[in-house]
Amino acid sequence: MRLILLSPVKTLFDGDVVSVTIPGTKGLFTVLPKHAPLITTIDKGILTINPVAEEEINYAVEDGFADVKNDVISVCVEKINTL
Repeated sequence: MRLILLSPVKTLFDGDVVSVTIPGTKGLFTVLPKHAPLITTIDKGILTINPVAEEEINYAVEDGFADVKNDVISVCVEKINTL
């Protein structure tokens, strides 16, 4: 699975992941391989990335959207801070 994480300033992450947990406006959810396609808005919370062969990465995020399709997760956030 591939994750592309974007802020208004730059690309923060672009690589292979095992899973991504996203704070959607309807609640926290985890994207795993072969996830059903979806588009959702992002609420204030913790975005957790589990990269392949690397340690877990956590970001505090606020406002944005996520698109999941064909094992590609695109996440665009307005505000983001590394934890």
